[in-house]
Amino acid sequence: MDEEGVFTIREYRPEDFSSICALDRLCFPEPIAYTPEDIALALIQRGAFAFVAEVPERTEERVVAFVLAYQKKQLIGHIVTLDVHPDSRRQSIGHHLMERAEERLRERGAARIVLEVNVANDTALRFYEKRGFLRQRLLRHYYPDRSDAYLMEKTLG
Repeated sequence: MDEEGVFTIREYRPEDFSSICALDRLCFPEPIAYTPEDIALALIQRGAFAFVAEVPERTEERVVAFVLAYQKKQLIGHIVTLDVHPDSRRQSIGHHLMERAEERLRERGAARIVLEVNVANDTALRFYEKRGFLRQRLLRHYYPDRSDAYLMEKTLG
C-alpha cells in the first residue's frame, strides 16, 4: 500500500492479463496501443516482469496501472510500457511503479534503462525527464502509425 493507503502495488498475475490489455487500449490510441498478442509476447521475454497497481473498489481490487519491463541485455533494462488509468493519474502511481521497476532492474545488474516515448506525448516526456531519463535520439516512424519516438535512457546509480 502506498503511504496514503490509496493504492497497492504487487507483482503481475496471469489473471491480470485482460485488465492490463484493456488498460493499454484505454491509455494509447489504436495504432500505438499494444495488441494482446504483443503484451503476451513481452510478458514471456526472458527476464520480463510486471507490477500492477490496484485501488480498492467495494468488494474487489481494480487494476488502475501497470509497468511492464524486461532485462534487454545484461546491463540494460527496458521499460516496455507504463500505463495509468486516466482517472488515477496525478496520484504518484506511475512514480511508484517506476521506482519498483527500476529497483528490480538494478537488483538484476542493469546499469541503465531505456524506453521509447512518442514525441507528441509531452506529459510522458516530462515525467521521464523528472525521473532522470535523457533523450538520446529520435526514432523516425517508430510506431505503426509512422509517428516518431524518442529513445530515452537513464543511468542507474
